[in-house]
Amino acid sequence: MIVDNGSNDGSYEILQNHFGRVSHVTLKKLKKNLGFAKGNNAGIRYARTQLGAENCFVCNSDVVFEPTLFEELLAAADTGIGVISPTVYDTDYNPQPLSVNTKNPYLTIAFTWLYVLYMSIPECFLQELLIFLYEYLFKPAFKLIKAFYRLYSFILAKLCSLTKKGKKFSKNSGLKGSCKNLTDYYQIQGCAFLLTKEYFQFYQQLYPKTFLYGEELNLSVYLMKAGLRGVVADTSPVIHKGKQSSKEFDKTEGERKRLAYTRRSLTQSLPLLFLSYSNIKKLY
Repeated sequence: MIVDNGSNDGSYEILQNHFGRVSHVTLKKLKKNLGFAKGNNAGIRYARTQLGAENCFVCNSDVVFEPTLFEELLAAADTGIGVISPTVYDTDYNPQPLSVNTKNPYLTIAFTWLYVLYMSIPECFLQELLIFLYEYLFKPAFKLIKAFYRLYSFILAKLCSLTKKGKKFSKNSGLKGSCKNLTDYYQIQGCAFLLTKEYFQFYQQLYPKTFLYGEELNLSVYLMKAGLRGVVADTSPVIHKGKQSSKEFDKTEGERKRLAYTRRSLTQSLPLLFLSYSNIKKLY
């Protein structure tokens, strides 16, 4: 299933010439560019209703993968897994970091907001802001941490002196820590991922309100609300060229456009944070 998301550069005609007579390939052209989520939702809806698909693999147009990838992803499917991402590399065969890798999507979203707001500050104000934060936030915080450290050292020294006088701690006194091999619940590669049949037991599509950027964060919230997980499978390499959606912009303009899209997506995604699973399913 190939969705042409309202292109006007002759892409659809090229696809028709190349795949028009291939029986197992379906082409669908949208009237206008609906963005990442709605564009993929059109393909997901068609694949599930017209082609009877149980699982749907979503990928960018700038990825290359082996024919065995789908079998490898499906082999990793299990109860409670809603999204399976492949092993992705850049064009130099360096491992590509995960778009989302967290046990707490809310915390990740909060840090993303802080980063975007920080990057959106005009450079002329940035230096003054940093000076202000240092004087009224970081400097007092450092003094407070230093005071707590001195208090902790004092208490520890007193406790040590007590043990030297013959008073011993019992084996069960104090807190015992253990190192656990924890795995993040939400691991997603934004350029390529499989929505499993478990996912479609809860949702019928991706969150449709965003246009570009932030879809992986929305997907992690979807998973959390439904009690599902996102995992990465050890698959044959998927090569991602990267940033093809904004390659027509120069460096400065590209960063500005990406920030604008990200701010818009984060704003449009806010309802997800406060809605229950049942309300999300009802509305979207």
